[in-house]
Amino acid sequence: MFKSCAQQWLTVSLLMSSVSVFAEETTTSESTPAITVAGSMAMLTDYRFRGVSMSNRDPAVQGALNFSHKSGAYLSLWASNADVGAGGNVEADFFVGYILPITEKSFLDINYADVNYPGTIKEFHTDFSEFGVNYNHSDLITGGDYFTAGVFYSPEFAFKSGKEIYLNTSYKFPVYKNIKLVSSLGYTKLEDNEQFAKAFGGDGQQDDYFDYKIGLGAEVLGLNSELVWIDNNIDSDANIMKGSVVFSLTKLF
Repeated sequence: MFKSCAQQWLTVSLLMSSVSVFAEETTTSESTPAITVAGSMAMLTDYRFRGVSMSNRDPAVQGALNFSHKSGAYLSLWASNADVGAGGNVEADFFVGYILPITEKSFLDINYADVNYPGTIKEFHTDFSEFGVNYNHSDLITGGDYFTAGVFYSPEFAFKSGKEIYLNTSYKFPVYKNIKLVSSLGYTKLEDNEQFAKAFGGDGQQDDYFDYKIGLGAEVLGLNSELVWIDNNIDSDANIMKGSVVFSLTKLF
């Protein structure tokens, strides 16, 4: 049975709104609002999470809403259509976290995610929670680039597949005007082969896998666009596990 794991972290722009507010507060500006609100809407040809299709390789529409306090604390709501093979067609997540500035160009995002699939069959135990810490750094090597590295942990992963650890790093590098090379590499580890098969299916010979993304991103007419190839090394013939080209458009507001 394929894992019911779908949760996309909010865009860097949404998270940076928290950092911006925190930075403004340090200047003792009386006009700094206590809470700021930001959001996004996205359309994708395929909803991919950690290398695997969450929409059965069909298009997806996603929305996010982020409430950021000037202290660095935030609450985020996120939703998408999804097809996880257990009934239901919606994913609705919420995140609580804290943005901890390190320098003017780097910060830690410490968060808790609650992932939910309303309408799925309860016996499949599709819902799960996850704790995460993400390091973010802009202008790391050159102006306009962006680097992240994170670790995530679930005490009881989707389909009651036990403890899960996910490691991820991503990098965006400017190549021409507003066009950037976008890339990411991730690693998922479950407790053993049996638990891995509960979450991902396959031949029962794996307890971990890698996923990656490579492609281009650009801002066009106020929209953030990406054209990328996404794949993984899960040993399965399931169509949702196979790599594919994904195009997306995101509007921040």
